[in-house]
Amino acid sequence: MPHARSVSVAVFVGVGSRHEGAAEAGLSHMVEHLAFKGTRGYPEPGALSEAIEACGGTVNASTDRELTVYSARVPRSRADRAFEVVSELVLHPLLRPADLVAEKPVVVDEIRAYVDSPSDHVFALFDELLFGDHPLGREIAGTPRTVRQTSHGSVERHWRRWYAPEHLVLAVAGAIDHATVRKGARAWFSPNGLDHPAVRGPVRVDPPAATPPGAVRVGFRRLTQGNLCLGMPGVARTHADRWALDLLTAVLGDGMSSRLFIELRERRSLAYDIGTFSTSYADCGTVGIHAGFDPPQASAVITGALEQLERVVQDPIPAAEIDRAKAYTRGRIELRMEESSAVAAWLGTGESLLPRILSVDEVVERLEAVTADDLLRVARRYLRPNLARIVLLGPFRGRRKVEALLAA
Repeated sequence: MPHARSVSVAVFVGVGSRHEGAAEAGLSHMVEHLAFKGTRGYPEPGALSEAIEACGGTVNASTDRELTVYSARVPRSRADRAFEVVSELVLHPLLRPADLVAEKPVVVDEIRAYVDSPSDHVFALFDELLFGDHPLGREIAGTPRTVRQTSHGSVERHWRRWYAPEHLVLAVAGAIDHATVRKGARAWFSPNGLDHPAVRGPVRVDPPAATPPGAVRVGFRRLTQGNLCLGMPGVARTHADRWALDLLTAVLGDGMSSRLFIELRERRSLAYDIGTFSTSYADCGTVGIHAGFDPPQASAVITGALEQLERVVQDPIPAAEIDRAKAYTRGRIELRMEESSAVAAWLGTGESLLPRILSVDEVVERLEAVTADDLLRVARRYLRPNLARIVLLGPFRGRRKVEALLAA
């Protein structure tokens, strides 16, 4: 990106919460936290962040279902600092026992903060309803109990198992060329560059079995707003129907001109926050509708959402609406690619999780190839109202009314 003024460096580690057993829940997330407590080159807490912020940069990390990512973004003149900091986090964390003891209450507070945010927590409840005891149905950070029970030995074993070259992808974007990237990373895996030998072994994950259609969960909370997830199984990230399903979610609920927003918010004033969601994993996915609303409107919101699903199942989407959805989706991708951090994320995610990295043009081409017949076929396969599962969170009691709405 020759005109960029930044460089983004990211390392994608091929491990996430779905690779953990029940007793290990939250382990990937804990390792990510502990890396920031001290590394070989920056042993004091805060020293590493201070080093990156002293040059105007930022450093961050995140744990997801199938990846853990460490990244830094710096002015283009300080790419060397980004390489140094990210390599320290991934390859040289100290993982001290005292740091584990100190960090456990912090992670527990993070979990509680997430639970205290109903618009976020409702998605976790939906995953739990859909996937049950499977790792995809658990909180990424684990539970307060599993966090408190995490042992130092399990942390070290997890890092040694997964933080080895065979599971790492380095992705760099911005005002930097490939030769400089290779030079910056050359010392990472020299004889003295890695603190532990690779522990090799196959990466195995068990596919989930989704709960049957019509499942309902109502979580009672004394809230002034109701929160809804109405969804069903989606598709794996490499599935041929992914592109049509992406466009369907755009038509239904992505943006202020989408059907859900226009009908349920603008015309009927039933909800402030409403839209679609979708996720794709190696072997499965989710798709559905989320909403935040005044609790007395719960039945009307659920009915309205089901009506919009029925529309895309019964009636072909008009050509003009398809064109708008394609332009909207294409534009969102193209605008995002102006940021070096987004380009690094695109490259790293593609290399880690896909058979090969797709270019933006390839993705646009696949979206443009979707027809009205494709959308109708995919809607009838994945978005039929009788496939829905529902999670309702707020001042609600009992499931009968919700079950009746699904059965209507």
